[in-house]
Amino acid sequence: MPLEGEWARSDVFRVLRDICSDANLDWPQMAKLYQFDLASLDDPQGVVPITAWHAVFEHIAAVMNDDAAMFDLFNSIETGRFSIYDYLFACAPSLRAACLAWARFTPIRTNAYRLKYDEDETGGYVEWPILEGRGEWRQNVFARVGWATQQIEHALDMNVPPILIELATARPLCTSSFLKKYQGRIKFGATRNRISFPKALLSRPLRRHDAHLYDIILKSATSEVKSFGELESPLSRIANELASNLSSGASTLPLISSKLGMSQRAVQRLLEKEGTSFRQLSEEVRRSAAERYLLGTDLPMKEIAYLLGFSELSTFSRAVKTWFGVSPKKVRDAPRSRPHAMSTTAPGHKQPVKRSNVATAARSTSRQSAAVK
Repeated sequence: MPLEGEWARSDVFRVLRDICSDANLDWPQMAKLYQFDLASLDDPQGVVPITAWHAVFEHIAAVMNDDAAMFDLFNSIETGRFSIYDYLFACAPSLRAACLAWARFTPIRTNAYRLKYDEDETGGYVEWPILEGRGEWRQNVFARVGWATQQIEHALDMNVPPILIELATARPLCTSSFLKKYQGRIKFGATRNRISFPKALLSRPLRRHDAHLYDIILKSATSEVKSFGELESPLSRIANELASNLSSGASTLPLISSKLGMSQRAVQRLLEKEGTSFRQLSEEVRRSAAERYLLGTDLPMKEIAYLLGFSELSTFSRAVKTWFGVSPKKVRDAPRSRPHAMSTTAPGHKQPVKRSNVATAARSTSRQSAAVK
């Protein structure tokens, strides 16, 4: 389900090229394989397709034969490699303000999603939406978490801040210094990608804050937002809203349209323009989420069915059989590749599960799928 026009900043590839200079990487080959402009790496405002943004991380992890290396690589890069976005956090007056700035200015990094910041009675959290259907994102999110944690460590002047990291994927087969450092503070196989902070830290002043400098940084970031566009791509908004509402039973066309502030017909027209339909898109989002939960978590089948919006386990099982040709248990029991066995010629490193045509799956299962009561 790659969505036309979804991009992310290419400076992350430039950083990868620099920090992995000894890994014998063939960047021209990767550019051809994953269809991005190699020249964009040296363009201060360069962008790459979101599918390439994910795939290159998987490719490099395979070449390095290390599925945990991204944590360490991005936890050790210096502040400023991602220009103004780094300083929005580092120079903020408090941890809360820093997280709010990250969320507000996500559009200068990508139009495929919006970083979320929210608080509850125990504290606050930043959460990266799971981009269903845009290729394997595991290594990319390991890098993002390593980088974000480094920003938090430096801003708070704490070697191991009291944070909780949740990742919606399986634990790496390899280990790393980062994983050892945050042992007991990382939960794999979760239902989201999130870093949570205790309430006591949210108002804590950050060590590099300078009110005058931060005002300049905010003005610069605001100007950059205007140059990249202030909103997600409309198609991304629909796909991401669908993904986030699966378990709530709010993934119907009327409800999604209402949440987006669009008419049902406007949503349908937008999807028709992209050669798809609401039913096909919602089934692809659900299929992608099913594969992720089955291969990347140890959640019980009944809980996965609930998270996908199925009211009955039997309905979920029939849908999985339609999508992948085998039962949920057989999908889960499929051999998982070690790092050296990852494909270096395809975006994902797992051996592909047999898949049915998305349109066929949509026709076969859309009447069976039911919202959770």
